[in-house]
Amino acid sequence: METNALITLSGNQTVDGENDVYELTTLGSYIKKGDKYYISYEGTELTGYEGTTTTLKIKDNCVSMIRFGSSTSQMIFEKEKKYVGYYDTPFGGLSVGVTTNSMRVDIDENGGEIELDYMVELNNSMPVHNGLHLTIRKVGKDA
Repeated sequence: METNALITLSGNQTVDGENDVYELTTLGSYIKKGDKYYISYEGTELTGYEGTTTTLKIKDNCVSMIRFGSSTSQMIFEKEKKYVGYYDTPFGGLSVGVTTNSMRVDIDENGGEIELDYMVELNNSMPVHNGLHLTIRKVGKDA
């Protein structure tokens, strides 16, 4: 993977009234192909996705998050829509429902920001509230 971006992810998840917060800064790739932007980075033990590559595909007001490797999944974020997908883990598969409450995408060739506020249901369980904020900054000679 070409490394040309500094990617900062900060997020939160609320389960049973308890809010879990995390932040991660990593190197990855950021490219534009046609009318789509692609952000990719390698998971780590800290994220729980060691051995997994995460790629975000951004087009207009739709963000797709695809993970492949030791865990495989796809989540699609589009404001006020629900998408159901499949999450394959070493321990078995799960149905994943994602409902996007709100989103903000502000990116260009040099980077930018993505904010997502969404609910996740695993195997039709009670929805869990999540927030994700990504900051992408190109680094190196192309920045």
